[in-house]
Amino acid sequence: RLPGLERYAQLERHGTLTLVGYVEATRGCKHHCLHCPIPPVYGGRFFVIPREVVLEDIRRLVASGALHITFGDPDFLNGPGHSLAIVRAMHQEFPEVTFDFTAKIEHILKDREPFPELAASGCLFMVSAVESLSDEVLGHLHKGHSRKDVFEALGILRQAEIALRPSWVAFTPWTTREDYLDMLEFVEQEGLVYHVDPVHYAIRLLIPPGSALLSQGAMQPFLRECDQANFYHRWEHPDARMDALHESTSQVVEEATRQKEDAIVTFARIKRLSLEALGITGVAVDSGSPPPESQRAPRLTEAWFCCAEPTRGQLAPVV
Repeated sequence: RLPGLERYAQLERHGTLTLVGYVEATRGCKHHCLHCPIPPVYGGRFFVIPREVVLEDIRRLVASGALHITFGDPDFLNGPGHSLAIVRAMHQEFPEVTFDFTAKIEHILKDREPFPELAASGCLFMVSAVESLSDEVLGHLHKGHSRKDVFEALGILRQAEIALRPSWVAFTPWTTREDYLDMLEFVEQEGLVYHVDPVHYAIRLLIPPGSALLSQGAMQPFLRECDQANFYHRWEHPDARMDALHESTSQVVEEATRQKEDAIVTFARIKRLSLEALGITGVAVDSGSPPPESQRAPRLTEAWFCCAEPTRGQLAPVV
């Protein structure tokens, strides 16, 4: 009685859309990232879903027309043996089906051996919550990786021919204007403009009731009242220009989404805002010509993100 798969996010690849099915191989997570809503619930535990249950889900989705599977586990590589067994069985039964998954940067560095096999089995891209390139911010969030690790992980995935789609928490109380521009320059210089959905440039740290960040002394100076209606704690950046940058960036992203603006054009507009926030003028920011569809990274048509305060556009349908 659920809507057909065509009503959900689809895979956009080489200019064509493919039906997508969603499954989970595990629930919970063994990590304790402070900004994530999962650790307060699961307490560092994760549970595998029986392999045959997952495979039966996949069979039913493929029978409904899915040719791509997105594994929605908080971290698909928490139990790598279990996850790899499912991928191998899926590929053997449905060699034409592709997939994607989400995992932490530290898993890539810990064991790089599975990635060529994952690619050969149909993995098109991997989502990873990079969040920031600032070691200070990463430390406050207890992310478990460093700025240097991100570059190393990107190289491992490129060698395996798996696209990295990093997610960002672009605005935190510790993120500086320089940090924000650094993130944009990383995306540009590493050729990742089409690997990042523009909404990520406007994501602001979400602190719901029960968040592990609430007990951290480093967070206390920035906290304000709890917005019970919207279920999150408000916070203010110590640099008012960062809150202003978030507001202007959010407006650009929401407008670009409505207009279905090309990602490279939106990226250039956001970079101009970042330069202006730093007082840097006279620097030409050329969006350039959009590349052919065949050269763009595969993506789901609904942007992946979490740990973010909702935008006005996201709230509008439910308010």
